[in-house]
Amino acid sequence: MSVDLAGAADLHCHFGPDAHRERSVDAFEAAREAAAAGHRAVVLKSHDFPTASLAWAVRQTVPGIDVFGGICCDREIGGMNAAAVEVALRLGAKIVWLPTLSSRQDFENGVAAQLGIPGPGLSVTDADDALLPETHEVLALVAEHDAVLATGHVSAAEHYAVVRDFATRGTVLVTHATEDLAGPHLSIAQCKELAELGAWIELCAMTCIGALATKSVADMLACIRAVGPDRVTLGTDYGQKMNPHPAAGLQTYADALFAEGMTEAEIRTMACANPTGLLHLDG
Repeated sequence: MSVDLAGAADLHCHFGPDAHRERSVDAFEAAREAAAAGHRAVVLKSHDFPTASLAWAVRQTVPGIDVFGGICCDREIGGMNAAAVEVALRLGAKIVWLPTLSSRQDFENGVAAQLGIPGPGLSVTDADDALLPETHEVLALVAEHDAVLATGHVSAAEHYAVVRDFATRGTVLVTHATEDLAGPHLSIAQCKELAELGAWIELCAMTCIGALATKSVADMLACIRAVGPDRVTLGTDYGQKMNPHPAAGLQTYADALFAEGMTEAEIRTMACANPTGLLHLDG
């Protein structure tokens, strides 16, 4: 059976050109393919530059789908740069990611070095795990614009600090939770705890399907069951040359979860209702 993904939204879609990796689609292709699949929305993610203006251009060209941008607080935009974040949000950015490839966590993991990104990496907390002043500035802007704060690739301790501070007044999305290739490799228990603190948990197709997969679909199902479908979003994190295209990959992921025992209603909650709700889309 093929799960009905009409109305789905992928909050984690990579595209080319990209300064760090070879990509499978450009932004226009990603949107066209998502529209053809009946998806409601897609959020364009770049580690290198803000994407709200590009998303606007894609929307003018590709009918039948909402296309949104965001901004990663990486070294290319000055880290936790409130001025850059404010401009992105005023241009319609829907997601602000904490540092990703430039994070201290990825520097310590060796991910940054593989991509030629210098250390020591960016943190959003001080040595006592308290949020830095510039982090507070960015979080205030995200709250003011009713956008989504995504955790990027920061450490587990930074995840907890941000969720405890922000989840009571804004939307926090734990990015590609349980992923082994970037970030803090959060456990299922940590995902459950962060959800109980008020975060949403994003589980991506790339984690369990494709050339870069390190987990099984059963592993993802175990996380979903622990957290509960009502606090999970399904995305792809695709766009890598060696992996499926994002729209097709989301369908493969949904069908694999169904084959593993999830109901279509549960999958649609995570792939359609929850992410479109975070984007404040009507209907």
